[in-house]
Amino acid sequence: MGRSELLTEDDAPRFWTIVSEAVLRTPMRDPVGWRNQLEHLLDMSARKNVTVQVLPLSVGLHALMNTDTVFLRSAGSRTVAWVETGYAGELVEETRDVDRLQLHYDLVRDFALSPDESRKFIRRLLEEAPCKPST
Repeated sequence: MGRSELLTEDDAPRFWTIVSEAVLRTPMRDPVGWRNQLEHLLDMSARKNVTVQVLPLSVGLHALMNTDTVFLRSAGSRTVAWVETGYAGELVEETRDVDRLQLHYDLVRDFALSPDESRKFIRRLLEEAPCKPST
């Protein structure tokens, strides 16, 4: 949550994420918690510094399957990547390797829904999600 709070500050950094449709369609055991997560994602996607894109299932297999990749740019404009799988994480510093990961990311981003279409998609999921219980 602490990292998430950074995105709401006045001088918040830019944050761009691509989220698989499969992740969004996989409900949590707690339907209210799942709905809250979708609502939070929708709220955050409305911020000027946050871009959320949904990668449709129809894209199929791609180069970043089962991998979370985060690009980090230093004050000196050097870019490194943090690559995480279900088993391990690795900091990638070699320029050639970072460039290769960036190319894979760019190709996946090109297949993702636009930010506006992604928000519409998340809204549709919220319409399908179980309602919060009444009090």
